[in-house]
Amino acid sequence: MKLIVYGEPIAKGRPKAAMRGKFPVFYTPKRTREAEDDFVAHTIRERPVKPLEGPVRLSIGFFKVKPKSYSKKIIFWTKQPDIDNLVKLVLDAMNKVFFVDDAQVVELNCFKRYDDVSRTEITIEEIK
Repeated sequence: MKLIVYGEPIAKGRPKAAMRGKFPVFYTPKRTREAEDDFVAHTIRERPVKPLEGPVRLSIGFFKVKPKSYSKKIIFWTKQPDIDNLVKLVLDAMNKVFFVDDAQVVELNCFKRYDDVSRTEITIEEIK
């Protein structure tokens, strides 16, 4: 199954903490929640009838428009955000929609590149 989500890839934000009286409360930042919801909204038509239950192989490509000041020879996106934080957002957004739990992902291939269109491309393959 192949998915394409157009728009600039967003990294998962760190959990925030606040005090509710004497007790600390942890929550997901608003930008991260909105990015996960947006991701699901763009891919909901492609989801399987029921989430995959076996081991899963994922390939994720993150593409961003290259700044005009960069040389044409530069193809790799080496600036922030870190690739692991980009992957975390994708996995958390796909959790319970495309697979039961992101712990099922046993193989992961990911990359960041510059391109003419900002997007995230995901290939999901259930390993038999």
